[in-house]
Formats: sequence, structure tokens, C-alpha cells
Amino acid sequence: MPDTITPRARILASLVLAFAVSAVTSPIMLPLLAMLAGVALWLGRAPWRRLRAPLVLAAVFVLGLGLASGTTVLLPLGPLALHAEGVQAGAMIAARMLAIVALVRALLGRLSPQALADGLRGLYLPPVMADMTLLTLRYLDDARAELARAELARRLRGGPVGWRGLPDRAMILAASLIRAQDRAERVWAAMRLRGHGALRAAAWPSAGELGVIGLAMACAAALLALDIAA
Repeated sequence: MPDTITPRARILASLVLAFAVSAVTSPIMLPLLAMLAGVALWLGRAPWRRLRAPLVLAAVFVLGLGLASGTTVLLPLGPLALHAEGVQAGAMIAARMLAIVALVRALLGRLSPQALADGLRGLYLPPVMADMTLLTLRYLDDARAELARAELARRLRGGPVGWRGLPDRAMILAASLIRAQDRAERVWAAMRLRGHGALRAAAWPSAGELGVIGLAMACAAALLALDIAA
């Protein structure tokens, strides 16, 4: 995805495409959604390892609905059975979810927290919403770094590994949550000292931004038209 596209245009394009994908209902569109997700991941250069959680959730949808609903037995599994109707419904939900995740990651995944907050301000949203988004992203980065340091210190002290280390990890997480309020206040104070929270005038959209948004709307309209025709 070209880096010349502004954060504001990326946010609007991702919203338009996400709403269009969520409105797809025809099972015939499943291959197209899968292809759309693949192209988005290729353009966004997103590593596959970061999609493990969405893929696991998609598999849960397919298997869960396949086992829980439907009348046509697709595959008997002892006392249970995988039903065609449930698998189809789960596959549709999973395909839409993966396509939306891939599109959002391709358009917004490489933006810094500051750029994302600037894009939200450019949409004429209340400044506090953009600042809270920036605060959340920065706080998550700080919390992730602290958890990584605590885990490294635990291992260097000879802490147990695997499932035996779950109690220690739980204690580390609990201690981090207890310190969360104080850390968030310090991060917010630092942001306010740097000028966050003040009203800023948003620039009018440029021709390039309008072109990107128009292209996203055209793609969304084409996707919905194909879904209606199918």
C-alpha cells in the first residue's frame, strides 16, 4: 500500500470497504472474499503469524456453527455431526471477518499511533476521541514492553516454562493491571505537556484523498452489486 495515502483517506477507505464486506450475504461470494483478503494482505505486507488469532476464531465459527446448527449431515463425528448449513453460515461469517481484518491491516497496519490520531482529527471528530485513541495505543505499547521485560526476568531467574509457568504469568499480569491506572495518568500527563487535547483546524480533503475515497466507494459498490446479482 503506497505510503503517500494520507491517514484520513486510509481510515475512510477502510470504513467504506469494511461496511461493504459486512453486507455481503451470498455464499457464492466466498471465493471473492478470500481473494480480496489475500490481495489486501499482499499489498499490506502483513506477516501471516499476526493473523493466527483471527484464523483460530474463524475456525471456531465454522466448527461451532457446523456442529450446532443445520439438518444436512456433512460429516459424522461419533455422537456429533458436522452439518452443511452450519458450515456454510460459519464460513460466511469467517470469510467476512478475515476480509475485514485483512483490509484494515493493509490500510491502517503500518500507521504510527500519532498518524492514526492525526487521521481521526482530520475527520472532524472531537479531539478527546483522537487523544484517547493515541493514549490507548501508547499505553498498550508500554504495557506490552513491561510484560516482556517481566517475562524475561522470570525466565532468567529460572522460572518454570510451559503450563507450569501459568501461575507466575498470572501474577505478572495482575501486578501490571494494578499499576495500570498510575501509568495511564503519567502517559496522559506527558501527552498534555506535548500539546495534545487542544483544538486544531482540519484541512480540506485534497484531490488525492478524494480519489482514494472514490476508488474505495467504487469497489464497495461493485462488491455489493455482485452480491445482489449472485
